[in-house]
Parts: sequence; C-alpha cells; structure tokens
Amino acid sequence: MAAPRLTIRHHDPDFVDGVQSALDSLRALAQNWDGYGAPAIDPAVIEAAKSFIAKLPENLVSRPHVVPMSNGTLQLEWHDGPKSLELEFESPFLIRYLQLHPDQGVEEGHSFPVTNVEIAVDLIRWFLTGTVQ
Repeated sequence: MAAPRLTIRHHDPDFVDGVQSALDSLRALAQNWDGYGAPAIDPAVIEAAKSFIAKLPENLVSRPHVVPMSNGTLQLEWHDGPKSLELEFESPFLIRYLQLHPDQGVEEGHSFPVTNVEIAVDLIRWFLTGTVQ
C-alpha cells in the first residue's frame, strides 16, 4: 500500500535556487571564519548539498536555514517551536540527522547516504506532521 500523499504545504517556485544560493554563499567563508580556527567549508560538501536540494520533491517544505559548521561542513535546519530537524552534510557522501521534539520525547539521530533522498523526505514529513509515513 502506498504512503498517503503529503499535501502541498509550501509553494516556493524559487526554493531550489534560493537554497542553492545560500549554500553558494558559504564559499566566501575563509579559513578562521568563526575566529576559532574553523576551516573553510568543503566545496565538495557544498556541491553535494546543492545536488541533494535539487532532488527534493517540489513544494515539500519551506526553505531551511543554511548553517556553516566549525568543522568545515554544513547543516540544513528547520525549526518550529520546540521541534527541530537538522541535516548535517558530514561529507560529500554522508548526512547525519537529528530529529528533536522534547515535548514528545523525540531525540533521534543517525546517518544515511546523501543519495538516499527518500530518507530525507520521510524526515521532513515527520517535521511537518509529527508522524512517520
């Protein structure tokens, strides 16, 4: 039996271009961008994240916050009150996620290949609805 379709929640015709532009802006961060010796963001990680964003279904979710990490990687984040979803691109090949909803006792994390967009879609659906489909 097929999973129920998620209704369109966010119509943003510039979603891919907007997020990819935010990802490209991380290229401007030079060595020590945080004042504590952080390396520049790995260009291969930026490219992997851009490719990943282009593969997400249209109108699935609002734009994430694009966050540089002090280890040279990057993270996509969505927040809604106490509920959060974080996708950290640990390498060009691996995403580590964190699902957090303290009010419901949810704190889960694991890794998956950057090519497995279906896992990310399921995580985003959890963020939007609070349920796994």
